[in-house]
Amino acid sequence: MNRDNHYFFDGVDTVELAKKYGTPLYVMSETMIRENIRRLKKGFIEKYQNTGVLYASKAFMSIAMAKIVNDEKIGIDVVSGGELYTALQSNFNAEKIYFHGNNKSAEEIELAIANDVGTIVVDNILELDLLEKMLKANKKRQNILLRLSPGLTEIDTHEYIITGQRDTKFGFQINNELVDIITSKIITSEYLNLKGFHYHIGSQLFDTPSYLKAFEIIFDLIYLMNQKFGFNTEVLNIGGGFGIPYTDDQTPLCIEDLLDEIMTTIDKAFINLDIDRPRIIIEPGRWIVGPAGITIYEVGAIKEIEHVRTYASIDGGMTDNIRPALYAAKYSADVANKCDDEKTSLYTIAGKACESGDILIKDILLPRLESGDYLVIHTTGAYGFSMANNYNRHRIPAVIMTNCGEERLIIRRQSYKDL
Repeated sequence: MNRDNHYFFDGVDTVELAKKYGTPLYVMSETMIRENIRRLKKGFIEKYQNTGVLYASKAFMSIAMAKIVNDEKIGIDVVSGGELYTALQSNFNAEKIYFHGNNKSAEEIELAIANDVGTIVVDNILELDLLEKMLKANKKRQNILLRLSPGLTEIDTHEYIITGQRDTKFGFQINNELVDIITSKIITSEYLNLKGFHYHIGSQLFDTPSYLKAFEIIFDLIYLMNQKFGFNTEVLNIGGGFGIPYTDDQTPLCIEDLLDEIMTTIDKAFINLDIDRPRIIIEPGRWIVGPAGITIYEVGAIKEIEHVRTYASIDGGMTDNIRPALYAAKYSADVANKCDDEKTSLYTIAGKACESGDILIKDILLPRLESGDYLVIHTTGAYGFSMANNYNRHRIPAVIMTNCGEERLIIRRQSYKDL
């Protein structure tokens, strides 16, 4: 929504936000976050029995975010001791925490055990042995899932965010050794309670073929374990990775249609072979928070190189949004204080880090820029703040949470003293 040539986000004037809190500034819409969670609940949990949603907190994690997720009564997945600690500090329901990670430390596992985390997703044999040893010492029994690698050969996304191929650091390979581990080490354990399996094929996916191929591979294992060893899979976590549009030329994903197609295939497979369907869990992160966030910058130096390009430098860059430098992510933008002006000038938006690759947007049409203008980059709610860093000793920006015209500071800007 625009008003008086200013860009409004969730009912809040972004120009006034920039003046009040400074820039760069992350802005997250609680309104949109809750709307997205409720859309998933309606289109998945309420539509299909025995299903669940976890928020993949690596996309954006803070105490305020964890409280929203807990309030909406869905679960959360964490991938580190820091994310787990943050969830616990928010008084999150520990039973609904799923603890992932491909190389959990003894300290992290102890934190999970001590706080009765509901499910630990075990990634490898070393972790399995360490977890069992620590559970024995604590005289506790722990629900676990095994993370599996489906071993897909083709997944339509950037190679840096594929996780379901055979050559991956994540999870157990599906082979005879895995079956032996399950039957000889896990099912017979006094301390490990195997509930089922987890897989995640990658991120920023817009269609179902990869999900369905992965399920077929995992289903073969589930069927084998049922028929040969009498093991009933109670939980199947199919991961997340649902894509969102970052630029105007990308079509938004209809999450309901995608989930319907996936669930139709899953239900049919279990019905055809007369096996009870396990609880199906999904783990969206980016889809929930990505569109619910923007970043505001102030424009500084503008440098025109005749017959080449015009650079507009901003007061942030790869330190608050590393995605363009890391895997060529693309974004759209508007000038917050000139949002109704005609877009007549071509700019490349350059960050201030001492790197030639610190370019947030290459060749974007905008109103004619001047130093002091405020630039809004859209759809930065996922993996902006989460991946922020102190390269060049830049400070990590503040985070504002909005809600229908109201705003509040949820994370303060780093000070030089913090550095």
